[in-house]
Amino acid sequence: MASAPALRGAAPTTLVPLVLGGAVLLAGGTHAWPAWAAVVAVSAVSGAVALRRTAPPTRPSPAVRPAPDRGGAAVYAMQRPVRAVPANGLPDDVPYTVNVTTRTHLAVMGPPGSGPGGEGVHIPLTGHNLVFALTADGPSDVTLVRLEARATQHASLVADGISMAHRRMPDMVYSPDLLESIQRSVEAFAPLERPDFEVLLDDGPAAVAPVDDDTPSLPLTVSGGASLRLVLAPVTESGYWVHWRLAAEIMCDGVTYTPSWDLTVTATSGTAAHHPGGGRTSTPVHELFPDHWNPAAPDGPAGQDGETRRFFEIAAHVSSDGATIMSGPSRPAPEPEPREGLRHREAGDRHLAAGRTREAADAYRAAAEAGSGHGAFALGKLLHEQGDLAGAERWYEVAAEHRFPAAFNNLGVAALQRGDTDRAERWYRRAMDEGDWTAVDGLGAIMAGRGDDAQAETLWKLAADNGQPNAAQNLAVLLNRQGRTAEAEALWVRAAEAGSAGAAVHLGFLRHEAGDLKEAERWWRESAERGNSQGAYYFGVLLARAGRTDEAEHWWRRAAGRLGDPEHFTGSHMPTESGFGYALIRAADSGEALCAYQLACLLDEKGDRAGAELWWTAAARAGHSEAVLRIAQVAMNDHDDLDGCLRWLRIAVEDERTPVERLATAADALHRLAGGLYDGTRPDNPDALAACALAVEAYERLHGQDATAYERPYAQVLDSYARLSREAGDVVAADAADRRRGALGQLPR
Repeated sequence: MASAPALRGAAPTTLVPLVLGGAVLLAGGTHAWPAWAAVVAVSAVSGAVALRRTAPPTRPSPAVRPAPDRGGAAVYAMQRPVRAVPANGLPDDVPYTVNVTTRTHLAVMGPPGSGPGGEGVHIPLTGHNLVFALTADGPSDVTLVRLEARATQHASLVADGISMAHRRMPDMVYSPDLLESIQRSVEAFAPLERPDFEVLLDDGPAAVAPVDDDTPSLPLTVSGGASLRLVLAPVTESGYWVHWRLAAEIMCDGVTYTPSWDLTVTATSGTAAHHPGGGRTSTPVHELFPDHWNPAAPDGPAGQDGETRRFFEIAAHVSSDGATIMSGPSRPAPEPEPREGLRHREAGDRHLAAGRTREAADAYRAAAEAGSGHGAFALGKLLHEQGDLAGAERWYEVAAEHRFPAAFNNLGVAALQRGDTDRAERWYRRAMDEGDWTAVDGLGAIMAGRGDDAQAETLWKLAADNGQPNAAQNLAVLLNRQGRTAEAEALWVRAAEAGSAGAAVHLGFLRHEAGDLKEAERWWRESAERGNSQGAYYFGVLLARAGRTDEAEHWWRRAAGRLGDPEHFTGSHMPTESGFGYALIRAADSGEALCAYQLACLLDEKGDRAGAELWWTAAARAGHSEAVLRIAQVAMNDHDDLDGCLRWLRIAVEDERTPVERLATAADALHRLAGGLYDGTRPDNPDALAACALAVEAYERLHGQDATAYERPYAQVLDSYARLSREAGDVVAADAADRRRGALGQLPR
């Protein structure tokens, strides 16, 4: 049977951490993979979590050098972490039973032929459990007099792969064929025990030393019928394949026995960290499995409780040359589209291409009702683009029931837009299990939002390598935010030269920050010409500053004209059969809203107040906070529209994204407006009371963010609100305002 093919180049030197579990299984047919087949992977672990380079052996043989750490050609799912070790020199008729077993979470696999019978060799990693169990089978006592260890050989280590235990199921399993192997590995997993003795193999001679004062000292006697169990931890810093022997002296009925066990260990994990600019260092086992014993950190790594650090993992078939992950032929295909459903869905496509969205929706609904998952997805996507998230999710779920892959991704997008990141993550993982790399992009967004930059970087690098256009840009933004500007710029240049308008926008920023206005203008113009509204905005700003206001107006008007429903999804709109890529921005944050606001300001300067109001309103409806305040001012000053003014100001107060300084402006304006509307001759002042109530809401938010800066104006507006409420006969509201005012301290009234 052929051995698993090596993953040539599957762990290239990268700028990002990547823990990539992939699988090349031994073929029993085209896709008939045996259950025991190995999960082949490449591990490229974050430089932030990589430990020191594996130290050279303390006693190297002049004629032998360890082979270079190749990172391990394969990673097998460890299904047999516990292995018995045969004893040497033990008669068959001894009055006791002695067993030695090893348990490890990571083992280097020697190539076939390196072990007895032509088999491969399972070489456990330093700090694993070696369990010594002694049972007195008869009535006589049995005494363990001593344990001794001796390193017998330091041989060159040429690894064929590594065998790694699975604490949990991988984040992504691209081939259902692998599930059984990985599930068995998870079921076999158990944490390692804290040892009683450490076997210090690098000492000369090797020592079997107690780890602390609580460790029982030898000799130890076992009464008849009882058992003794000791846990040892072989320890080495050698990157060689260390052969060593454990010997015991056991006495029973006046007879001394000296059995021994031949064992192996290494400190070379077979995983590696890749570093910016090239280079790699071996990753010690304690980084991946902190419960492997480490004398330098007997209580475990600082800040950890014995749990492994969380990495993103994949299990998947890879191509025969090891360069890419295969598409996964074993995944179930979507349900076939019924003839009637296909007819309606194609009619919907024609209507949509012609801009007849209502007719398209009717046709897609008919297709979905006829059993077309594709039609249900198309209807969900149309509703999604129109801002109807509830309707979109309903039809996406119908499409998901028909196993239409992109529906899982878009359900994740919709959940993320609603702020339900847990639900979004679940749908994204479902999509990823269907082989949808767009969902990997979205999951990276969730991880970035949770502050897990390392995993976001891993995911976006993975998605970018598999052709997701947004992922490379998201990755570059992340790198740039971390100060890794050169890496980010390299990604943006590559993406921009490949046609990415978004990347061109970021390159314009870099050039502008460097003072190269000519290059900034070139990149922003290029992005604007490709239809990117942010590029149009910044290109227009440069033009306006240079006095070329007519050109600026052209580009701003062109981009602002694309502004639609303020809640609509403005990310990458892919073909009907594909899901949304990650670009979750509201229109308020988009270039369209910025262009609309800037266009309004330009028209106002030119004396076109009506045109300015039109575009301020468009930007305000998109959620642009400055535009909201401007249009509220216009409503009051130009149209004497108090209701309109208060309606817009309420939007500014309730929008959590309104900058603090702008919220403070709105709060002050509302308080002054209430004072201006106040008429002391009236028994009530409903307009003044409405403005003052909104000012109270605004200052309450501000006080919650900075009590010192806003306590005095908050107290003043509460005084005003209490007075107005009492005059209006609302004693309950007035008393509540007085209590809130009193809780602020003894400020002068």
